[in-house]
Amino acid sequence: MRQIIQFPADGERASPRDKQQAEAFRDLEGPLSDCVRMAGIAARIVSDVDNGLDEQLVFAIFHTNDMLEDLLSKYIAGFKAGRE
Repeated sequence: MRQIIQFPADGERASPRDKQQAEAFRDLEGPLSDCVRMAGIAARIVSDVDNGLDEQLVFAIFHTNDMLEDLLSKYIAGFKAGRE
């Protein structure tokens, strides 16, 4: 798997750009978590509604939820890898 952000090795000093990228990466956690929660709420509402919903709408909601959960998992894994 290709790394998006390369973290400095022990003893290396991070450049100002690296620090800026790391902070931007960390700042994504809250908004990303909010998106995952909202997509989950939408998926639960759609699953509770009886028939009559457009199939493409239902697919889009559930697929968006899955994609956001996967993105959050990758974000967390990347964050943990950078802390090691």
